Amino acid sequence: MAQPKPDAGAPEYVVFLMYAMCQSMPAGLRLYGHPKLLAAAQAINGADFVPYNDAIFVKQPGLGGSVAWHQDGVTHWDSPNWDEGIHGFNYQVQLYPTTLGNCLWVIPGSHKRGKADIKAMVAANGGSEQLPGAVPLVCAAGDVTMVNRQMVHGSFANTSPDLRISLTFGFHRRSAVLGQKAALAQEGSNAVYDDQRIFDRSAVIQVAIDARHQARPDEPVFRYRPFAGLEDDFRFTPETVERVIRDYNTKDLAI
Repeated sequence: MAQPKPDAGAPEYVVFLMYAMCQSMPAGLRLYGHPKLLAAAQAINGADFVPYNDAIFVKQPGLGGSVAWHQDGVTHWDSPNWDEGIHGFNYQVQLYPTTLGNCLWVIPGSHKRGKADIKAMVAANGGSEQLPGAVPLVCAAGDVTMVNRQMVHGSFANTSPDLRISLTFGFHRRSAVLGQKAALAQEGSNAVYDDQRIFDRSAVIQVAIDARHQARPDEPVFRYRPFAGLEDDFRFTPETVERVIRDYNTKDLAI
């Protein structure tokens, strides 16, 4: 993607990505336990669904850089069990309205066609990065989008006057994660996603469910099947914040 030059006097460095919303933002932890979002994750990935990671994307007006067209998944492209959902999906919760000038763009249906040759797609488009069939995810504040991690997506530099902040977090099928070697941001750890690693990272969901219930006691409570019977061990308390939430993002399940 092209990177336009910022105006004279623009800062040399800007915030564009933040991690660990469940640790740094109480509202982020409560969002993670949203019963309807978790119910949708269960419907897509099964009752034993597991988390991926979370990240907050910041596109400041006139400063937010572009993110080139890409697909998120890296682990399963050559798997005999490959299908359109094997790399999971991401939610994005928008704190502000998103516009044509700052939003994420996706190519619907591209998640079903395997690994894309994006350079060839751009070349076939006469070198233009404005790929045919791309759709902008224009949203109101508070809207939530759901994007398959295999879908070709990207965003152009924010040359508009509008701020975009997107709270992004995803979920996987447990079967797609179990036994896999750490990938993407976790690759340097050389970890293998065994039962214990999956349990430890998934515990954040259960603590988030209770954090939300404490804040919204009249709202329905999601029942997370892998922690059935363990709810009392993962209440939202200062002890579980230290035991489960602190540095939880170092245990992300990236594939």
